Amino acid sequence: MAKHGKHGVDGLYAEIEAAAMADDFEGLYSIAASASRQDFVRVLDRLVGEGHSAMGMARDVLRDRRLTRDQERAIMILSAFCLGSMIRVENALPYTFKALRVDRSSVEYDDVEGYSVKGDTVSMSTSNVDQAASMAKLQFLVNHIIETIAANSVSTKRDCYYMLKNQFQKYPWMDLDGQGESDRLIGTLERIIRMQRENLNITADPKGLIYGDIVLVDEEGKEFSCKEREQSITGLAGQWEVKSYGVKALVAIEKTGVFMDLKKLKVADGLKIGLIHLGGQPARGCRALINLLSGKGIPVGVLTDLSPWSGMIAKSVLSGSIASAHLRGLHAPRAAFLGIESADVDSWLKDVWKGVQEPLSDRDLARAKNNLSLPYMQDGYWKGENSWFLKNGKKTELEALGTAAGSPLKKKSFYEKYIRAKLKEKLGVKV
Repeated sequence: MAKHGKHGVDGLYAEIEAAAMADDFEGLYSIAASASRQDFVRVLDRLVGEGHSAMGMARDVLRDRRLTRDQERAIMILSAFCLGSMIRVENALPYTFKALRVDRSSVEYDDVEGYSVKGDTVSMSTSNVDQAASMAKLQFLVNHIIETIAANSVSTKRDCYYMLKNQFQKYPWMDLDGQGESDRLIGTLERIIRMQRENLNITADPKGLIYGDIVLVDEEGKEFSCKEREQSITGLAGQWEVKSYGVKALVAIEKTGVFMDLKKLKVADGLKIGLIHLGGQPARGCRALINLLSGKGIPVGVLTDLSPWSGMIAKSVLSGSIASAHLRGLHAPRAAFLGIESADVDSWLKDVWKGVQEPLSDRDLARAKNNLSLPYMQDGYWKGENSWFLKNGKKTELEALGTAAGSPLKKKSFYEKYIRAKLKEKLGVKV
């Protein structure tokens, strides 16, 4: 590959054209991602004069807008997507996209790196009539994303569905098979360009909260504090920056009740810890923010129900998931599971266990059995937890901690003792 830094704009365009003519879109994305912003803008300048409106919008955004590095890469890679397609079409050549395969047979697991793809791909070519229709739909999606970023707006998956559905009214041969197909197109685009949808300004509704002595800077450069009140975690949280923090640890909590208790009872303030409300299975933005904070050296612990399903919630924070194996920055390998764990039954919950236990359903038991075969639950600890479920057939919820306290008046003291002990045991952190 040529070094476009030495050859300036001419060298960069020559590289782009050569990769496109070789039908090497992966190489094209790599060239775009590593190019200087200034040189890429000059390449787009040449094309704007030839009437390429999408290129014009991308050029204007790169030239005039404050962007995070992820946003900058997204615009440049999307532009490369359009450039490659355009060059192939102008030369009457079919072109091929290669989407990463992401399923249980095509991923691998490492205790530190979490899940990652092996690199297997599924090809789509315009030389195939059926695939060509899907690729045309992807082009509409890419144009919409560029327009969205140019407008400094965001789209939800639902927005994308309605936009595509409306566009395809003009082209009966491009019918859309409901929201499911629209979602699959977004997922396919992610796996083609190797970037997550949040960096393309396609975001989900905010899910998750953060509280504590932490100052963050959002994707627009706006600074905000989480100390006075809890703040919502948006899908774009992976683009945020940590300005400062004064917490000794961060506790991510599955459910609302315990999160609010730890805040309102001043447990978090007293122990100088931060809190994150996961809201059940955590959204990508929440996992990305935990990864960001952990990367700054803040010890992270996770509190969930004692159930086979909640074990998966904890492990998605600690180890990632198969569904997002093609994406980076969505797990915190240095984080630790605090509880509720099976060992708590004979210690912290001993006096109330008969009153707080619930029977596992057939679905729960099937989940525990399936967990035993999951790559990220092959260590002795998680095998032990899932075997405990199968042996005892019981579960409980985080609210059992409040019951174990004996009374609402004693909750604060109990929470403090429990969290102190868990952070020391699991993370070696004294609070």
